[in-house]
Amino acid sequence: MRSTVWRMTVAACLSLGLASPAGALAGGSPARTGDRLTRATVFITSLTPSGRDRAEVGNCTGVLIDRDLVLTAGHCLSDLGGPSLVVAQFFDRYDRVVRTVQVASGTLHPDYAGRASADDPKPELLGADLAILKLADPAPADRRPIALAPRPLDAAKRSSVLLGAGLRVPADEGSAGQLRIAKVKAEVVTDGPTAVALGVAGGSICRGDSGGPVASSAGVWGVVIAIVRKKSLCNSTVFMAVLDPSSRGFRIMLAKARRSS
Repeated sequence: MRSTVWRMTVAACLSLGLASPAGALAGGSPARTGDRLTRATVFITSLTPSGRDRAEVGNCTGVLIDRDLVLTAGHCLSDLGGPSLVVAQFFDRYDRVVRTVQVASGTLHPDYAGRASADDPKPELLGADLAILKLADPAPADRRPIALAPRPLDAAKRSSVLLGAGLRVPADEGSAGQLRIAKVKAEVVTDGPTAVALGVAGGSICRGDSGGPVASSAGVWGVVIAIVRKKSLCNSTVFMAVLDPSSRGFRIMLAKARRSS
């Protein structure tokens, strides 16, 4: 079991061969104005130097679980190629970015086994594709952390939605950054403390949607981690990590994130 704390980092995209990192919702609907989950969801952007006068930009989605902690997908943190500037962006009632807060550090789930692939999909650990980012400053005063479902397997059986701020148009890199919502029908397909659900969303999940929260009336029970695809960059069939806040791995990740700076 390993646990990793990254300083000043976060965001990129998983490549699964058959599955690839989720990006933004192409389709779905604009997120509901004033909804608690909408106001707790953030757009994560990273800037990583890649050469002289060059930098790589990565995007993911995340959700506020404490005043200064954001839960997202683990590959959003681990795929960074080096020291990066990472920020969390909050949306206003019109789903426009209204406030930006720098990320101070990030902590991976201790069971995160790295990038999955077609040859080594790591299905038993795919649900550990989680990370928590610590903000340099608390979230805006009008934002409230969202509660995680205490019984995630039961919560996943209810009617659910997922949120993402990735690409709205698959081929248009400039179309990311608008928060959207889609219904999702999910079924838990692996068990244990790093369980995974497979579902079909009412919109295509694209680059930038990774880390987006999945919730039912019982609370947030999952995080978007990958899409099933062959050639298209987007797909409506999506993998979600099922959150177990009482599990040892999640508690270790949370404790390390709180202690980091």
